[in-house]
Amino acid sequence: MAEYLPFIIAGLTAGSVYALAGIGLVLTYKTSGVFNFAHGALATVAAYVFYELYVLGGVSWPVAAAIAVLVAGPVMGVLLELIARRISGSALAHQVAATVGLLLVIQAATELQYESTVVRVVPTFLSTETFVIADTTVRVADATVIGISVAVTLALAAFFKFSRRGLTMRAVVDNPELLSLYGVSPFATRRMSWVLGAVLVSASGVLFAPLLPLNPLQLTLLVAAAFGAAAIGAFSSLSLTLFGGLAIGVLAALSTKWFTSGLLAGLPVALPFLVLFAVILVFPRGRLVGRATEPRRSAAAWSVPGLIQGVVGLLVLAGLWFVPSFAGVRLTSWTLAVAGIVVFLSLSLLVRTSGQVSLAHVSFTAIGAVTLSHLTVDKGMPWVIALGLAGLVAVPVGALLAVPAIRLTGLYLALSTFGFGILLQGMFYTQDYMFGSTGDALVEPRPDWGFLDVSSDSGFYRLVLVVAALTVLVVVLLNRSRMGRLMRGLAESPTAVATAGAEVNVTRVFAFCLSAFLASIGGALLAVAQTSVSGTAYQPLTSLVWFALIIVVGGGPWGAVVASAAFFLGPAYVDSPQITHVNQLLFGAAAVLVAVLPASARSVPSSVRRLLDRLGRRGPSELPPATSVERAPVAPTALEVRDLEIRFGGIRAVKGISISAATGAVTGLIGPNGAGKTTTFNACSGLVRPESGSVSIGGSSVTRRGPAFRARRGIGRTFQRMELFDSLTVRENVAMGAEGASAGLNPLSHLWSSPAQGRVVRDRTAEALRLCGLVELADRQAGSLSTGQRRLVELARCLAGEFAILLLDEPSSGLDQEETRHFGRILRRAVAERGVGILLVEHDMPLVMDICDYIYVLDFGDLIFEGTPTEVSRSSVVRAAYLGDAEGLDEGLDEAAELEVMA
Repeated sequence: MAEYLPFIIAGLTAGSVYALAGIGLVLTYKTSGVFNFAHGALATVAAYVFYELYVLGGVSWPVAAAIAVLVAGPVMGVLLELIARRISGSALAHQVAATVGLLLVIQAATELQYESTVVRVVPTFLSTETFVIADTTVRVADATVIGISVAVTLALAAFFKFSRRGLTMRAVVDNPELLSLYGVSPFATRRMSWVLGAVLVSASGVLFAPLLPLNPLQLTLLVAAAFGAAAIGAFSSLSLTLFGGLAIGVLAALSTKWFTSGLLAGLPVALPFLVLFAVILVFPRGRLVGRATEPRRSAAAWSVPGLIQGVVGLLVLAGLWFVPSFAGVRLTSWTLAVAGIVVFLSLSLLVRTSGQVSLAHVSFTAIGAVTLSHLTVDKGMPWVIALGLAGLVAVPVGALLAVPAIRLTGLYLALSTFGFGILLQGMFYTQDYMFGSTGDALVEPRPDWGFLDVSSDSGFYRLVLVVAALTVLVVVLLNRSRMGRLMRGLAESPTAVATAGAEVNVTRVFAFCLSAFLASIGGALLAVAQTSVSGTAYQPLTSLVWFALIIVVGGGPWGAVVASAAFFLGPAYVDSPQITHVNQLLFGAAAVLVAVLPASARSVPSSVRRLLDRLGRRGPSELPPATSVERAPVAPTALEVRDLEIRFGGIRAVKGISISAATGAVTGLIGPNGAGKTTTFNACSGLVRPESGSVSIGGSSVTRRGPAFRARRGIGRTFQRMELFDSLTVRENVAMGAEGASAGLNPLSHLWSSPAQGRVVRDRTAEALRLCGLVELADRQAGSLSTGQRRLVELARCLAGEFAILLLDEPSSGLDQEETRHFGRILRRAVAERGVGILLVEHDMPLVMDICDYIYVLDFGDLIFEGTPTEVSRSSVVRAAYLGDAEGLDEGLDEAAELEVMA
């Protein structure tokens, strides 16, 4: 045991620093729902502030530490709270971009200020005295660091349990709106959390400074080990985060003794991220799901008309073809820029099209580069075959990394990819099947085709240009296919895609695997353009720069072209040794700016859009003639719910209720707020798993099935908080209702639809648009519509599908009286013409009394009454529980009678 004690002490010291940083991360994430990827960069700032004051300025260490922790920390905390407030509720990619951009700015600014060739050391500033434990000399400084970590954790636990401010910080996580009603500002409470979190990570930076020579990137990534500590704490528990930090520190230190060669020699660096992966893969799903935030409605998406894009694209391609005639010594940079189009297109496909975040794309390019080299040089394989295999090798890696996206929210995919990049560099780069341990560069041969010049600089450039052009064509066609529509829907509302019948996990995995394939192909081309590569060219930080760039410039082929030119080509024309850091700073700052700006500020001016639309001859497309639509009424069936019991923690939200909704009728489900109506809907559609009871459709149980399976069995759904694809047109939104079930579970069905299926989707879409009166709005983006129009779009999406039972959750919310009456007439017409059944949750009593055939009444999760509208209105139990008197119900009956007379 004595031989291990020095390693354990060293591990506890480093682990204490990880724990401090991890606790700060947990505080900010719990209270804001925004994960701070720049958390380690804050430690870098504090460490360098301390270095400037203590080492260079001669300030006493207590004063220097106080300024670095208690002044710089709160300033950074306030800044981050302002950023977090602006991005809260926005798309995950923009949330990640804001903090990743800040990390890039801090790291680049530090590199520009401090020359990396100069070794900067912070001497030990705590006590230099020692004491002995079991024949092992222990520094008082190390024991102090461990004591600080434990004391801070205990103090915070007491603060949250006993202080008023601590209680409000806990409350803001669960219900900030309710907190504001009691006169406590949620913003001020969250600001306190951000300040406290920044103070803790600043303290970790100061404590870490004497352990290693100062290096901005190294310090940022070292403190990122706090991610692993926070993961053990499930991003919520302070005590478990402390334990996680200490455990990671100790295991990493012991690994330096146990493993000195081979693959496991890189374990100390990679251990925090292996822990992160393990937690993501094995922790119960309920422990790790992200906080629910209401997404903001995105601005209506607009793209340049296809005709203009096609013409300009051909002109650009023609211009690029003649680059060898003028590029001169910069031809290699042009080749890198063209190959980079493939890489950025792969990242755009994942981030901008499907809404998933990858922070490890440089790792896929490394995999492509080493695979091509080993297959061509070591195995003598033909170049084209080796290039294809270089892409295929990355596919199973991409599938493995997509697992967090299947199990959990998209944040954990971002975390796992970030960790994967560091893990790959730390453990695998030095292996013989990658770059090897010698540090020698791998040779990247060009193809040798005797019949065609592709080995010269100009010949290879044109070969890369052809590959890039073909990749663009494939991606454009993919975007116009069913898979493209599913990926765009996935980015906007995975819940809506699932409840339309498509298995979103199939789409997620396909998108990630395709992105990995293209990135690996692009990486191989980049490597061949340089003729040789080593592991130093594939730093994990580069992935963050690429991600920031694709957020700034936009998606699609044009975004890939601009991003690649900015990253690979621009520096070739700037004679400055600092251009890499300057670009990183600019890209990071731009990413923060884009993330915090409202969507409307990022949109193209309407005058420009109208002009380009006219030049591109863009106009509304016609619907198929009404006579082409032939749909038989749905087969009679019923949705049956029996003894449904749902709990959230210790709260029984639904208490053993039984209800039924049959085709050809409208069934109401009413009750006061908090009665359990939406929770019941979520259980019926598969979004919530009940503790007991059953849900069946047509006599077949679907209780343990997901939302996509239930949709394919006939359950359609609208939402109280509308789930629309705002950047898609009304036509595309409605078509998803018909297309989702056709895609189903089969990956091939996701990728491709037959012409016959395409005609069916178009016809059903046209019918639903006509039924809901949306024909004139068919080519408008859903994000530009009014609330009433959006409600109709969501209903039309249900009517376009093969759904027998429609679950409509407060469909009249936000509508005026006339819109509500119109909506009710559409529902009745759908029931009469299509034979569908409707289960309606609604607070508008006149609408309920007008269109419902049978009504169930809930109160605090209990079914307190059921019967016809007349019976419900006369029930004293309903009066007491739902309205307190009969006025609202009587008003509903009176208005229903008036409507009947008018009809």
